[in-house]
Amino acid sequence: MYLSLPEYRRRLAGCWIGKNVGGTLGMPMEWNRQENDVTYYTHEMTGEPLPNDDLDIQILWLIALEDQGLSLDCKVLGQYFNELMIFTHAEYGTAKTNLRAGLQPPVSGTHNNDFKDSCGSFIRSEIWACLFPGHPQRAAEYAFQDAVVDHGNGEGVYAEVFVAAMESAAFFETDVRRLVEIGLSYIPASCAVARAARRAIECVEAGMDRRAARKVMLEEWIGHIEWHYISPEDEAAGYKEGKMGWDVPSNLFIVVYSLLRCAGNFDDSILTAVSFGEDTDCTAGTIAALYGLMHGVDCIDKKWIEPIGCGIKTISLDPFRLAGRIPATIDEMSARVEKLFLAAREQFDLDIQFEPEGARPAPDFTAPPYFQNLYREMETVKYAFPYMNVRLDYLGEPVLAPGVPKKIRFLLSNNSASISSDRVLVHLYAQDEVQVLPSKDAAVFLSMAHLGSGTKALDFEILVDSLTRPVYRFVAEFTFEENKKGMTHCVPFVLLNEGGEPVPTIWEKRGPYPIPNQPRV
Repeated sequence: MYLSLPEYRRRLAGCWIGKNVGGTLGMPMEWNRQENDVTYYTHEMTGEPLPNDDLDIQILWLIALEDQGLSLDCKVLGQYFNELMIFTHAEYGTAKTNLRAGLQPPVSGTHNNDFKDSCGSFIRSEIWACLFPGHPQRAAEYAFQDAVVDHGNGEGVYAEVFVAAMESAAFFETDVRRLVEIGLSYIPASCAVARAARRAIECVEAGMDRRAARKVMLEEWIGHIEWHYISPEDEAAGYKEGKMGWDVPSNLFIVVYSLLRCAGNFDDSILTAVSFGEDTDCTAGTIAALYGLMHGVDCIDKKWIEPIGCGIKTISLDPFRLAGRIPATIDEMSARVEKLFLAAREQFDLDIQFEPEGARPAPDFTAPPYFQNLYREMETVKYAFPYMNVRLDYLGEPVLAPGVPKKIRFLLSNNSASISSDRVLVHLYAQDEVQVLPSKDAAVFLSMAHLGSGTKALDFEILVDSLTRPVYRFVAEFTFEENKKGMTHCVPFVLLNEGGEPVPTIWEKRGPYPIPNQPRV
């Protein structure tokens, strides 16, 4: 595939400037449930964009990639997220609490997380597309590793994979309907994100205007937004109740509808998205970045760029530990991302040619049939070792109850590149008062991986009669007995001591509009 470096740079600039434009346009109305009749920015201009976590977390991933190289996974991303991303609300705060307790992704994004179906992941997908232009499968795989950190086994994971695949393909495909279909091929047809996107397509094909489509969105995909502003009109129409954190299906509906209804028109697309309300900075920012990736920075009228400039203003990154590492401008960020792209092109032998001679046409960007096997990884913590992968499955919540055995499972896979079988000795180290049933020791024979029989499941039950610690810590030790004699790998994990029953929230209107409803606490 042919993509010159000057053209790649135009697309990068369009992506990040678009992210700032859309985010700045939508930020003043973020999470208000109301119709927004806007034609331009509504805030006081300062010559800078409004800060936005949508771009911030991608800067954090940029720094992680520069530090750790391209072969990072969700555990590495989780470490950077926990230590350097300072927001503590919704899915972000839940994941950080879980990570600090010792839970690793994807469990960090699942346990106690009412917001795993929310919008915090698809908004930060562009960096993976920019690393892997025209390679949506790779972009989607990295998006998956990213999203499970704080969305675990939720709809937020499907949302980021969907958007990252579209954005990667957008370097070579500019038909927005085709891009949506490419994105959909990477996620399960039964997931709520896919169903909401399909419903948005139906609304466009039926000729529904924005108000009619918004009504469909609110009636079929409504989330809980009580703790922000709800317009009197929407509250009177009954559009106030929904599942807490059930936000990503409705907002992906908005993205898909706005892209298709206003296909080819940058201004109309972002303004339509903002008119729906809900997560306005995220929907407009995603659409504007996608246009930048499709057409380059020149597709964005200077009226959107000149009032906010090309600087970067962060809000959710630790300003002290990251001092001197946060890019100050779009140009600086683009140059650093380009350097990583060139490294990725070399390391992964990406089919990207900088000269037209000898370049092949763009392939079919649809997901291969096996891609969705990746979603089997949403329930287990994976450790990759030489000759063996170990997956930890908590078989439910990672929580102990006094006197009740808690079952956990290890899935051991022979990943040897050579034709090799082996026996693995397993020992579980636990604190003194912990009983491990049937025993702390076991042995597993792993057959040759290339024959398809190189995976075994091994279960333990953990019992504590009286819980006295908030966190119980364990180490599972895996030692090869034969061909790779003496090679040992260790997997640390925790089980939590948690109690309490959830109490339904009572919401109160404590003043006239526009005061939002508040919970009684």
